[in-house]
Amino acid sequence: MTKPEGQRPKGDGRWTGFGQFGLWPSCFGIPLRRQTFVWFRVEAVPYRQDTLENVLKAIRFLFTGQFRRVWNEVHVRIYRVAWEFFWLFIAPGRRKGRSFPNVKVERETNHPVAFESPDHIAPKGTAVNNSTNKKFVLHMDAKLSREFAGQTLQMMDLGCAGGQLVIDFMSLGWVGVGIEGSDFSLKHRRANWATHANTNLFTGDITKPFQIKMNALPAQMNLITAWEVMEHIAPKDLPAVFDNIVKHMAPGGYFIASTTETSDIHEGLELHQTQWTNAEWRAWVSKNYPDLEYVDVGLVIYQFVRYNFIHPSFLIYRKKGGPAVR
Repeated sequence: MTKPEGQRPKGDGRWTGFGQFGLWPSCFGIPLRRQTFVWFRVEAVPYRQDTLENVLKAIRFLFTGQFRRVWNEVHVRIYRVAWEFFWLFIAPGRRKGRSFPNVKVERETNHPVAFESPDHIAPKGTAVNNSTNKKFVLHMDAKLSREFAGQTLQMMDLGCAGGQLVIDFMSLGWVGVGIEGSDFSLKHRRANWATHANTNLFTGDITKPFQIKMNALPAQMNLITAWEVMEHIAPKDLPAVFDNIVKHMAPGGYFIASTTETSDIHEGLELHQTQWTNAEWRAWVSKNYPDLEYVDVGLVIYQFVRYNFIHPSFLIYRKKGGPAVR
C-alpha cells in the first residue's frame, strides 16, 4: 500500500514518546514521538502499536528491579512538562525589547541529501523525533546573551529531525538553522517542515562540505548542537563533519552534542556507526581539534535535549578566541 503524496493517514492521533515506553500524550507539548502513523517506503507503520510493547517493557523493568530506570523516565517527563509551563511566562519577558532580525538564510552544498546514510535508507529518528527542552533553550539563551551582548545570536542544529529546537530559539529572537540528512521530513512536510522548509530547515549531508550563509555572508554560529547524531557518522567521515562544525562556529561559540555507545539496528541496518565511549570521543577531539576547549555550561543530564541515561555522554566545547565567559 502506498501513501498518496501529501495526504495524511486518516485517524492520525498524536502521541509522543515516554522515554522507551511510548506513553505520553502530546497535549503536554513534548514532541518526542510525534506521529501515530509514519509512512516508510510502501507501508504504514502505526506507532500506537508500539504502546502495548512499551508498556510491557516498562512492567518487565519493574519486575526485574529496574525501578531507577523507570523513575528516571517519569521524572524527566514531569520536569519537561513543568518547563513547558514555565516557558509560557519566561519567554515573553526574554522577547521584550529584542529585535527579530529579517535574515535570509541560505544553504550551499553539492550534496543536498545523505543518500548513503543508513538513516536515510531506513528512516527512524528523522521520521518521528521533534525534540526540544525549554530549560536548555532558556539556559543557553541567558548564557550566550551575556557572553555575546548586543549581537544577534545564531544557532544551528545538526540532525534536526522535526526542527522544534530551532523554532524555540527563533522564538527568542535568534537566527536558527536546522540541517537534516534525510529528506523524509521535507517530503512529508512533517512537524515544522510544513512552514520552515528551505527558509530555516534544510536537508544536507553534513559529511560533505556545506556552507550556511546569512544575508549572503558566511554564518558564524554562537551555538551548534547535535543530539545523538555523531554516533550515526562513520569514523572515516568524522573529520569532514567537525571541519564543517568548526568552520561555522564564531570565536567563543559553543558546540554541544550528546552521543551513545550502544547499537541501534533498524530494518536490518546498524544506524550507530561509531560506538565510542565519552572518553574516546574527547580524546579524538582533543587530538584533532585543539581550537576546541572542553567546558561546562552548568547543565545536568536531563536539562539537555537528548541523552542516554544508562551511558550518559556529552561533548561540550567552546571555540577559542571569543569573549570572556560569563
